Amino acid sequence: MGEDWLRVALLAFGIAVGVIGVIAYLRLFRKQKLEAASRSDFESPLSDESMHKNGDSELVNKANSER
Repeated sequence: MGEDWLRVALLAFGIAVGVIGVIAYLRLFRKQKLEAASRSDFESPLSDESMHKNGDSELVNKANSER
């Protein structure tokens, strides 16, 4: 009976650590998702520069003609 406070304290500590860990993970995941979205806004996968690096001149010409 005297050790119930210790059990409750350890259980509360474990729950607190778990909640803090989940919050930290979700913040990190959200930050990475926002960075990836902002990067994709600035860098189109069909950009002329990336296609010239890959040697896909036909695709560049096709993309330019569709604009």
